[in-house]
Amino acid sequence: MKCKAYLVADSIDISALPNEMKVKETCFFQVDGNRYVVFPYGVIVCWGDGHLAPALVLIQPHLREPYGEKLIQTDEFIVEKQENGQTKLIMEDTIFLPSFEDVVYTAFSHPIAQSLRLIKFEDEILASVSHFIHIPASLAKHGKIKESKKQISKMQGHLYSLKSLIRLEHSVLDKPEFFWEYPEFDDYYNRMAIYLEMNSRLTIMDKKFETIDEILSILSNELNHRHSSKLEWIIILLILIEIIIFFVQDVLKLI
Repeated sequence: MKCKAYLVADSIDISALPNEMKVKETCFFQVDGNRYVVFPYGVIVCWGDGHLAPALVLIQPHLREPYGEKLIQTDEFIVEKQENGQTKLIMEDTIFLPSFEDVVYTAFSHPIAQSLRLIKFEDEILASVSHFIHIPASLAKHGKIKESKKQISKMQGHLYSLKSLIRLEHSVLDKPEFFWEYPEFDDYYNRMAIYLEMNSRLTIMDKKFETIDEILSILSNELNHRHSSKLEWIIILLILIEIIIFFVQDVLKLI
């Protein structure tokens, strides 16, 4: 048996899907011998032959902002039954299930789905940080940022949007309420999260979040500096005009 997870969209309306298990935060159903656990944040976890197509016919109308084929993220595991006395749950991308109950599939699906969503999010942050990382270097080398005021404002808008997305994703990546209702499966979640290095990846993500804050601070300071410089030049120009007028008036009096 395989366990294969797919990130196929920004979100899925699971309220409109059939649900064989009445648990929060997920939708569980079976098609052609495969068990599917669907998450509202766009992830589908398949237990069986790993094929998504049988369920996608049902799910497709309920995808919001679906990804193209090249953007779909996947993760895959081999699944085996635990032997008597065996305590390991995950090793070398092999999941050892204590039983083949629907609730067990759901318990293991949660950390797998969160990890897959985090991969997508990590890629988005990396792309954004890489795109703006030249700003501190440019400031150090030239003493200013070469981009125009409009370009800087666009950068700020993009980074603020990314910050909002970060806050949203942090709530998605919290421990699901499912494990408050089924505390006997809490150990499954914790051990899978450790194997998938969720805590360390979230720590790295927070560090990148700090980098975004620093870049935003630089951009804000640059805009303030340009605004102050503009005001200074306006004041200088007004004083110069006043001097010229005063000089002309004095000359006219002499004439």
